[in-house]
Amino acid sequence: MVYKLFDGWKRVNVIHRSQLKFVAFGLTSFGLVTILVSFLLPLVHIWEFTSLDSPSSLFFTGSIAYAITRYRFLDVRVIIFRSLAFGAIVFIITGIFSIISALFTYLFAELAGLQSNILSGVILAVLVTVFYKPLRDIIERATNTFLYKKSYDPDVLIARVNHITSSTLDFAHLLRSISHTLTEAFHADKLGVALVNKKSKLYIAYQEGFPPGVADALAHGNERVMFEQFKRTPGIFVIEERKTEYENGENLQLFVKPELMLAMHEQDLAVIVPLRLQDKLIGVVVIGNKKSGEPYNSQDLRVLKIVSGQLAVSIENALLYEEQKHFAEVLKDEVRKATQELRFANAELRRLDATKSEFISIASHQLRTPLTIIKGFISMINERAFGKVPPLIGKQLDKVYEANERLIGLVEDLLNISRIESGRQVYTWEPTDCYELAVGVVESLKPQAEKKNLTLMLEKPAKPLPKPVTDKDKLHEVMLNFIDNAVKYTEEGSIHVALSAQPAGYLTFSVKDSGMGMSKETIAHLFQKFSRGRGSALVHTEGTGLGLYVAKKIVDIHEGMIGAESKGEGKGSVFSFSIPLAGPKVRPQQPKERTLKIKTPEQLAEEAKR
Repeated sequence: MVYKLFDGWKRVNVIHRSQLKFVAFGLTSFGLVTILVSFLLPLVHIWEFTSLDSPSSLFFTGSIAYAITRYRFLDVRVIIFRSLAFGAIVFIITGIFSIISALFTYLFAELAGLQSNILSGVILAVLVTVFYKPLRDIIERATNTFLYKKSYDPDVLIARVNHITSSTLDFAHLLRSISHTLTEAFHADKLGVALVNKKSKLYIAYQEGFPPGVADALAHGNERVMFEQFKRTPGIFVIEERKTEYENGENLQLFVKPELMLAMHEQDLAVIVPLRLQDKLIGVVVIGNKKSGEPYNSQDLRVLKIVSGQLAVSIENALLYEEQKHFAEVLKDEVRKATQELRFANAELRRLDATKSEFISIASHQLRTPLTIIKGFISMINERAFGKVPPLIGKQLDKVYEANERLIGLVEDLLNISRIESGRQVYTWEPTDCYELAVGVVESLKPQAEKKNLTLMLEKPAKPLPKPVTDKDKLHEVMLNFIDNAVKYTEEGSIHVALSAQPAGYLTFSVKDSGMGMSKETIAHLFQKFSRGRGSALVHTEGTGLGLYVAKKIVDIHEGMIGAESKGEGKGSVFSFSIPLAGPKVRPQQPKERTLKIKTPEQLAEEAKR
């Protein structure tokens, strides 16, 4: 034993060196005193000190006792428990075999009338052979529970940790699984994980076995100490070794304060394992002492070093996953809030739009009556109902009449928009001869075209066209709008109107002119409310930008398609729409007549409760 203690002095840790020091001191003191008083002094006939021979053994026993109590030399608790365990095995086996021997002796002697010690011995030998190993395993498992001496397989432990770190992204589950695995393998009573946050502060991410508040107290304010310590000594920090070195004066340049080291020692903490990721300290794992009282050996520290690398990468991945998951939750909440705000805003806009439409409808109705009266009186004056009109006044009345007609057209557009957007537009669905409808529109606009020396022609189909189901009056408005715009925005050339049946079951109406043309940017916004092409206001100042918007709404009701094409400004344009021959699948009907209901305050309060 003494030889083994002194063998490899430089290779053992500070705890073993301290053990060796006290064993060497006790053995040397005992040996020197014994040699002096029992051999050397008697040679010169000095016998007075021979009585000190036996008391000198106290040097040896005292040193060994101090090494046992202070540096865990020869773990007496383990020896006592193991001795008791094997004693229990001997006692149980002896008792069981004694009972079996007495039973067999009784059976053979009393029942069979035989007394054969040889036969009993053979049977007992068979029983010992069969039941000794299972009994020993049971006793050993029981002693392992008390002694915590069961060893682990390093390869199996590393593989198990690798499986956990590679298959777990949940941060809490990862730390809980790693903690359970390591404490079970090392029989440790506590484990904690402290990580470095973005502000370079330590915080407790996981703890097991610590009294309340202890782990946080140890971590709080000790960030700089940890950083400096692991910068100087990047390996695993074994608390007992560092404490002993400091007490022995072997390493006085520790960055860890003696008070902190004493506090960790009092909390039965054994090792601090740094977690590094690309030479950056991201945290530490603190593990308590083994329940068996044994120190962490070189195999334990080597396994912890390997495991720490795997754990550091896995913790970083889990934190990134948690951060991304948290960001997704925050983003989800923000989207939900924004969506709710948009819904409220949209509802408010719808309310305002409904109010606006209602106002426009009322205003248009109120305007249409006086405009109609004005139109009537001007017609009567022109027809000389009130006498002869001077030519100069007649020309001015014609201008007033045209302006009044434009206002009536604007009011009609506003009323159409109001009806369409509020769902109060009236539709009458019937098969329609679109060619005859187009003939009427062309004939009504030919005088305007001739005034500008424009050729307005309608192409006659080679064969009769099918009659689609439409609202004739609404379709007339769209055709009138297309051809009227072509006449207004064409200064010279021709306007070609055509209708054709498409194989897909659609009827197409198109108007091609040689007018001012449009850019792609203008076409993109052409069918929006109050939108007019660039430069159109210079050609036709009275336009409102509502006609094409109303035309698109009417075509949409017919479940058709509307569009415009142009090769560029000054190169003419083509306006067209296509409608299904069978008519729309969903046909708006005449809305029910709405009645005004006046409710009392009591009724409104009752509805609010519901």
